[in-house]
Parts: sequence; structure tokens; C-alpha cells
Amino acid sequence: MSLLSASSAALVLLTLLPAPVQKPGEARHPTAPETFRAHANATNKDGAAAATYVDIQIDKYTRDADRDKLTQALKSGGYPALLTAVRNAPAVGTVTIGKDTFTIRFAREQRTGENKRKIAVVTDKPMYFVGGGHVNAKPREGYELAALQFDMDDAGTGQGTMAAAARIKPDGTGGFIIDDYADQPIKLVSISRSLTPVKEGKR
Repeated sequence: MSLLSASSAALVLLTLLPAPVQKPGEARHPTAPETFRAHANATNKDGAAAATYVDIQIDKYTRDADRDKLTQALKSGGYPALLTAVRNAPAVGTVTIGKDTFTIRFAREQRTGENKRKIAVVTDKPMYFVGGGHVNAKPREGYELAALQFDMDDAGTGQGTMAAAARIKPDGTGGFIIDDYADQPIKLVSISRSLTPVKEGKR
């Protein structure tokens, strides 16, 4: 069972940290609403590869109050409670792959440097089960979310990873880990950012 150890640690950090605060006089950093396009590269354990584009539209980032509900649900009721809380959380964007669109219920950003940030996104259902068609594929039950995490610079370029089918669970030490259905995470490369037009009535 593959764990996105590096990604999950940062995702936990984004989950627990408060939203970034713009300091007086500080240069304005990019933030939502915004759209990202990534080139996704997936490889299964047999070495078979597939590539596609992933469009991530973030209308707004998850509020601290909604973040607190999710973290409390996971701590008190484990993954089943978190799953319910995620699906009841306000929609904050979408992820589109081809003709399929998935609702984002959690999105957080964290400044990691003067001109860099890390972004974490969770959808309320899985996107794809990489390797799920293999004759000896493991059961799909329990992998009912998807998680993406990527690093962006303020110039609008970045890279990251995606667990297209995942579950999130406590790690036993007060943190959380992402359990990825795939043998290895999907790589998100050549990510580019563009502004998302603000729709009337949503300002």
C-alpha cells in the first residue's frame, strides 16, 4: 500500500495552519479566484504510462471555520466522519479531466517562501483508480476522495502530485496521512496559472 508521505505531511500542515494574512505594505500575492492547468503523468506497477491535462479551478480557499470542522471530524470519528464532513462542506472549485468534472470541497494555500506557496485540494469523490483494471487489483472500497498538492511560484508555474483515488486517516501521532490507491502518485508537471474571471454576484 503506497503512502504519499511527503505530500501528506504538507497536506496536514495546510489543514492545520490558519489562512495566510496579508501584512500592511506587503506586495500582493496571487490567490483565488484562479485556475491552474497541469500535465498529469501516471504510471502503474507494470510500467504502463498515461498522460492527460488536469484543470483546477479554485473559486475561493476554504475558510478556517470549515477547515476546523473537517479536522475535528477526522479526529473524533475517523475517516467515515471526515468523508461525511467533506461531502457536506461548501464547494470551493472544480477539477476537470477531459469531460469529467469533480467538485472541490477543500482547498488551502500556504506561503512557503517570499515568492512561493503550496496548495492542497481535496475532491468529494475519486477521479480514477490507477491500476484498478489489473487482474490482481486491490479492492476499491474506502478510496472515496481524491487529493492534489502542488507548489507554485508567484510567476505562475509549478509542479506537484495527485492521488486520484485516496482516503485520509490519522497517523497515530496527531497528524494525518494520505493513503493512495495507486502504487505511486500521479505527477503533475508544467503547471501554469491563470486568473479566473469573477462571475457577477460572486464578488
